[in-house]
Amino acid sequence: MKTIAIGDTHGRSKWKDIVEKEKDVDKIIFIGDYFDDKDGYSGEEQIQNFKDIVQFKRNNLDKVILLIGNHDLHYLKGVNEEYSSYQFGYAKDINQVLQPAVDERLLQMCYKQDNNLFSHAGLTKTWCKNCGININNLQESVNNLFKFDITKFKFTMGDNLSFGGNDVTQSPIWVRPQSLVKDMVDGIVCVVGHTQVKEVTVLNDNNLILIDCLGTTDEYLIIENHIVKVGNI
Repeated sequence: MKTIAIGDTHGRSKWKDIVEKEKDVDKIIFIGDYFDDKDGYSGEEQIQNFKDIVQFKRNNLDKVILLIGNHDLHYLKGVNEEYSSYQFGYAKDINQVLQPAVDERLLQMCYKQDNNLFSHAGLTKTWCKNCGININNLQESVNNLFKFDITKFKFTMGDNLSFGGNDVTQSPIWVRPQSLVKDMVDGIVCVVGHTQVKEVTVLNDNNLILIDCLGTTDEYLIIENHIVKVGNI
């Protein structure tokens, strides 16, 4: 079994090079944040890149997993918040491509494979308790909550009063590694993006893997036969 996980895209098309290189793979997981450019991509380029990702998913429904990030959530109906880098001029156009994909259930909030839990930022015990998440069935419980109450994934300030999301109260698209390692759900390995790193980074006694490095070293995660490796384009 070979799985690859790709960090925050933010309009970048580098995922195509990864997919071309990694032909012999069972699962391809996108960690979210398809929008809100970091490298000078226009709104039109970000939208087209997302369309290409969605088409890739449609062509490989069982193979490709698309997760949601905070830079995607604020373009969805029912959220009514604008986070950093929100593109007011393209918000309607982004919603018109993103919302149908969410409604079609092509995107989800988390994906569990063995004891690896893939989400944009990670799951804390505090957030799970506050939202009534079934710890014994994380994937279904979290994804069902996303279907029926999207507001539970909005920015949720905690005691740290961190505007960057460094609170255990934050959702799986917002929590930062410093809070996650203090309050991570037991028995899982959290594979996350959200916080940019120079290279794929393993922390917390191998229970946390940070993969947001498409904007730095172009690395991505490979898990093959339970062994963690690093790929690079």
